[in-house]
Amino acid sequence: MFKDNVRTHLEDIIEPREGACGICHAVAEEVCSHGGAIVAYERPNGILARILNDKGNIIGEGFDVAWSPAVLAAEIDAELIPSNIAEDLKREGTNTKEDIELVADLNGYGRVISPAVIALTTINEMGGRTLIQREGLGVVVSFRDQNDEEIARSPVTYCPTCAVTVGAARTPFLAEKIKQDLKGAVNTGKKKYDLGIENRYELKGGAVKVTLKQDDNILSKRTLGCCIAYGTVKAEIVAGIVPEASAEQFKIYCNLCPFKHCWLEKSMGATGNIILHRLSEIGTEIEISAEGGIIARIPGDKVIEGRGTLCSLSALTNMLLRGDAQKILKPSAAKKW
Repeated sequence: MFKDNVRTHLEDIIEPREGACGICHAVAEEVCSHGGAIVAYERPNGILARILNDKGNIIGEGFDVAWSPAVLAAEIDAELIPSNIAEDLKREGTNTKEDIELVADLNGYGRVISPAVIALTTINEMGGRTLIQREGLGVVVSFRDQNDEEIARSPVTYCPTCAVTVGAARTPFLAEKIKQDLKGAVNTGKKKYDLGIENRYELKGGAVKVTLKQDDNILSKRTLGCCIAYGTVKAEIVAGIVPEASAEQFKIYCNLCPFKHCWLEKSMGATGNIILHRLSEIGTEIEISAEGGIIARIPGDKVIEGRGTLCSLSALTNMLLRGDAQKILKPSAAKKW
């Protein structure tokens, strides 16, 4: 009965333009609105996510490189997503076992941000650039050298950060660089795994509230964020388990974001995906880099750029809010009146 209730409105709610990330959050909202729950746990090889019904029983499990695609995999396993789109999401929004193992070898415990930043910085220092585009319901990343020749291309996957990390894990010199740079570094995911911390998510109106729980001890209670990933990191900061320098950097850029003041009742990933879908549709090149945060940039005579902290989707939303939307999205002519 619970599954039937959740599935009732999903065919009307799911919007392909919002991509794997937006769809994942839309489904998660339906789970929560019907009394279900979403939990996730750090593991050495990635993230284990579970969907619970209104009785607290597990109805779906998923495993992937980070919290969000793991939740999507659990939603697919729970058979909550209409079959006409579930297969596309599995192929274009989640990662293969082989890629999950390659990413785990870089850093482990569901941490993809630091590997992505190192990969982006390495490509930039080589005189190259990194491009992103929508493909199907997911995102593809292309690493290019100083001559603008493609070095490597990621598979289609959940979001730009996942695509950068998976693409880097498949590229030997980037993978080796990441492993060297992260050797001995603090891994917040490992810390959470060792402490046995549970991530619990409540979604409503495009936002997410994250609770971190260690046995009966609440470390962070219903910390508000604009998507699963942002909310989790904010909750980790509240719980005091993130290195101070990283926490301060996150706070600075979160405070600069104007999106909170014009909330569209959509997750940041859904909004960013709509923008990326349109830019890919009109053939716009989108470069991303890591410069004290994630930068999304449209190159040209007058560079247009936006800034995010964790992902390029937030940077694209920031770009639209800061720039001339007409020049960025190039609206098509009205066909009907």
